[in-house]
Amino acid sequence: MLGSISLDKTTRRVSLRAKALMIFSILLAPGCLGSDEEIDVFYGEDIVPPRATPDFVLFDQNGDPVAFNDYLGDVVVVAFLFTRCPDVCPQVSANMAWIGNELGDNLGTEVHLLSITVDPWYDNSSVMQNYAYDRGLEWPHLSSDLETMEPIWRSFDVGLETYANDTDGDGTVDGFDLCPDTPEGEQTDADGCGVETQQSEGDVQTMHHPLYYIDHTTGTIIVDRAGNQRVYWGDFVWNADMVLDDIMALVEESA
Repeated sequence: MLGSISLDKTTRRVSLRAKALMIFSILLAPGCLGSDEEIDVFYGEDIVPPRATPDFVLFDQNGDPVAFNDYLGDVVVVAFLFTRCPDVCPQVSANMAWIGNELGDNLGTEVHLLSITVDPWYDNSSVMQNYAYDRGLEWPHLSSDLETMEPIWRSFDVGLETYANDTDGDGTVDGFDLCPDTPEGEQTDADGCGVETQQSEGDVQTMHHPLYYIDHTTGTIIVDRAGNQRVYWGDFVWNADMVLDDIMALVEESA
């Protein structure tokens, strides 16, 4: 449940997770696990075997270069988003902000947050700056050109598709269009519905969504101090308390 966490509760949860990690280390000893047995240490999905994160350099919302290897030695929480995402991305950002607040002095010392775009066609540093500023988000929001971004997406196992279909030709792509049969030539609102024939009274808007739609199958990945991707949390199954537990487990693991 979202909310403040007392020091006693934090200490207790870290202690319990530390014990789990100790058991995990013991189980890794030869002969303790069969080859077909799965290891489940974290509340999120364990990435087994851990996946190494290659170094990369992207630009933050201020236009400054950020190198991933600069964070080696600390735990890094990496989320993927795009600024025109209409649903889950703002919620993931809000969850990340809550995590940052709960981390207290650990944020920026033991743990770092990163948000990386999946829409380099639109999300330049200026756009990312506006997105972060409007929501009071202070950690790096990273972007670059498509050629730079693609190997990074692959290294985090990001699935990405873009859709530019506009069946009724009203200027709102099908992924956002709530009225796919708008009469030809009629002005539409943000949902792709005609302002003359497809509106409820008093509900008229004229701002369009972007001319393409992005579907990214990913989540938030927690990377350990050695740069290995260890935990995966899907965007739609986030539990902020448990994500925080997994982060603190990795902080404790190598402290």
